[in-house]
Amino acid sequence: MKVLIGMTRSDTMVSGSFKHICQIGEKFREEGAEVVYAIGGDGEAIDKLREFGFKVHALTDLKREVSPFSDLFSLLKLIWLIISENPQVCSWHTAKIGALGRMAAMFTFKRSYYVPHGVPFVNTPENKGYKKYQLIEKILSILPSKIIGVCEFDKNEYLRIGVPDKKLLVIRNGMLGKDNDTWQLTDKPVHFITAARFEDQKDYVTLSAACHQLLAANKAFTLSIYGDGQYEQEVKARFADFPEGMIHFCGVVDNFAEKLAEADVFILSSFWEGLPRSIIEAMACKKAVVASDVGGCSELIIEQESGYLVPIRNAEVMAKSMIEYVDDKQKIVDHGLAAYTLYQQKYSLPVMLTSYAEEYGVLKAKQGV
Repeated sequence: MKVLIGMTRSDTMVSGSFKHICQIGEKFREEGAEVVYAIGGDGEAIDKLREFGFKVHALTDLKREVSPFSDLFSLLKLIWLIISENPQVCSWHTAKIGALGRMAAMFTFKRSYYVPHGVPFVNTPENKGYKKYQLIEKILSILPSKIIGVCEFDKNEYLRIGVPDKKLLVIRNGMLGKDNDTWQLTDKPVHFITAARFEDQKDYVTLSAACHQLLAANKAFTLSIYGDGQYEQEVKARFADFPEGMIHFCGVVDNFAEKLAEADVFILSSFWEGLPRSIIEAMACKKAVVASDVGGCSELIIEQESGYLVPIRNAEVMAKSMIEYVDDKQKIVDHGLAAYTLYQQKYSLPVMLTSYAEEYGVLKAKQGV
């Protein structure tokens, strides 16, 4: 059996969608399927997949924004790619290739799935193209492809715009964690950690404002920021006036779970989300979480038991939530253990991977059924 997996962007490896396609690809390969990737651009994600031993087609003309000429060319290339590779299943991840890939799969009569990794038409001012994406998704809903939401929020949003229930299913994201047996509470400042691209989706304005409130209140803390993206310099400027050693910009790493395991509290400030894999990874590492109350975050965090949900753009509540951990460090331990219990019940990586393999028919292929 052969599976073709597509993703729009290759310019970063920090995104949850890239980790996701790597993990399902490895699972399918373990089950005996041949896995081929089609990725937009020519960035480092393509090189990493090739290092893992996968065949990768670089769609160098595929652009994230709407571009009629390049979109038509990319559609024709995807049709040719499907015909030449002849996969039994196509799996499209993220919005742009999700649109073009579903059309290409229809023209070539291939079974197809679309995994948006966060609804692209969330109505928030920062999501400037939400009306466009909503119209596109309504039109594309006539195609035979199924849509896999990573949380109930995703499914409900598609139902809201009129996509039939029979075309929708939910497979919750899953992650691996890393337990650090040497981690323990100390008298050192609370170490917050975040991993979020410097893009429109992530709300570093609110996070910076919250951190400034902690600084003004003389609360001891440190913050490690992992990520890259087009607004990197703007984000760094928002934290430029903090005392030396308080804010650390750490770039992108392959072993973020190890960095999580060494920290105290994970924090994610966003304008919109699906079911953030970074939060699940933090839960798997027994970390308390502070996150914006958007998308499926409320499905991951039990308020005041495993973390805190913050209203969107509310720096005051974010700061108060962070101060809860600074003033009462035992909550870091208690909330982290509660987060880990929920992770074990619903969000472990093996559960997610088996669900994808069963839905795509990869397990049946290995068993000769």
